[in-house]
Amino acid sequence: MLRWKVFLVLVVMLTPLSGCTSEEEDSTQVFPSFSAVADNGETYDNARMDGSAFIVVFSAEWCNSPCYTTMHAIWNAKAELPVLVMSTDPAENAGGYSLEEWHDAANAHDDDENTGDTGVELTTYAFMKGTEAGEELGITRPGSLAFVNGDGEVTYLHEGRMDDSETILEKWNQAAE
Repeated sequence: MLRWKVFLVLVVMLTPLSGCTSEEEDSTQVFPSFSAVADNGETYDNARMDGSAFIVVFSAEWCNSPCYTTMHAIWNAKAELPVLVMSTDPAENAGGYSLEEWHDAANAHDDDENTGDTGVELTTYAFMKGTEAGEELGITRPGSLAFVNGDGEVTYLHEGRMDDSETILEKWNQAAE
């Protein structure tokens, strides 16, 4: 009987330590399967992006300031990175904008009518629908980012606006390794 009591006391005392002696592996999140026709008429999917790091900006046609700020911050951190801009709004022409009009509006974000400066043209960015990918990653805020490595793994997921160039470059370099 005494042995059972000692055994029970040991079990109760050691239970909080369970798992402390084994190394837990970080779970790898793979970017969801997707296929979408972008505003440039080209189809983008997992196979096309395989082997290349890329950034996804989850946005919506009606999202302007926080989303456009994030897009331009990426461009200003390092121009012409491979960026897919995916709308998480399932409506066709959400906010009354086609994909092409949405891209034009994003380009115009830093234009200055007073000086005639047309600013940055986000030429390498592809604008498309991406509702399912956003849902699978649990994206709830426009302007959110996913940095994806060449193996299709999400190396960093950020919800909401990001305009810090240093952080953008750091997260891009980690994805591009």
